[in-house]
Amino acid sequence: MKKLYIALALTSLLAACTTDSASQSPSEASDNGHHYAKVDVVTGTLEDARDGKVYKTVQIKDQVWMAENLNFAIDSSFCPHGVDEKCDEYGRLYKWAAVMDSSETVPCGYKVVCDLADTATLPKVRGICPEGWHVPTDAEWQTLIEATGDVDYAAKALKSSKVWGAEPGDDIFQFNVLPTGYRNTDGDFVLYDAGFWTSSEKVSGSNSYYAWGRFIDQDYSVKRRDFDKKSARSVRCIKD
Repeated sequence: MKKLYIALALTSLLAACTTDSASQSPSEASDNGHHYAKVDVVTGTLEDARDGKVYKTVQIKDQVWMAENLNFAIDSSFCPHGVDEKCDEYGRLYKWAAVMDSSETVPCGYKVVCDLADTATLPKVRGICPEGWHVPTDAEWQTLIEATGDVDYAAKALKSSKVWGAEPGDDIFQFNVLPTGYRNTDGDFVLYDAGFWTSSEKVSGSNSYYAWGRFIDQDYSVKRRDFDKKSARSVRCIKD
């Protein structure tokens, strides 16, 4: 009888340690009790006519996003980690004025309020994006986060399942966020997180030193942050 009890205990222990290795759709995926939205993503590609580069795209509900960071070479853009070869893997980092297709001394630059793309009635800002695409607004990023179904776990849903070390993502929606890092205002490169520009400014009085962005690190949530316009961050364009 003692042998029977031991056998049953071992069977229960093995069953508890078994995991399902099959790929999961968004309607099935869960982590620690939370559930992502039931969304059938549609993948595609985008060719940038300016330089011929081809990007993966993904449709999540009514939005179509680039599924890779923009890698269009201009002044005021930098390769992550300060290494040229990283541009092909991670895309480029841009100062906000360059993203908005302006210099730092004209409208939409540092200390200048451009007052664009803050409401649905204002025009979309193409900026540095390919034709037919635009720099996402703060509200459009929020729509993406809410589309994951659980805003507290949105970062985990959007992050790549690779290269994040001890806290990889589930990449449920094939958005493929990588730890690109950023270039700070002193010119130093900071690693191991991801920051994305929006076209929406954080206005203080008549000046604007900051623009809103989204920040992703080892945490599960996507954070709304105000970034100094002179820092350089990543860009994900969204289709018009």
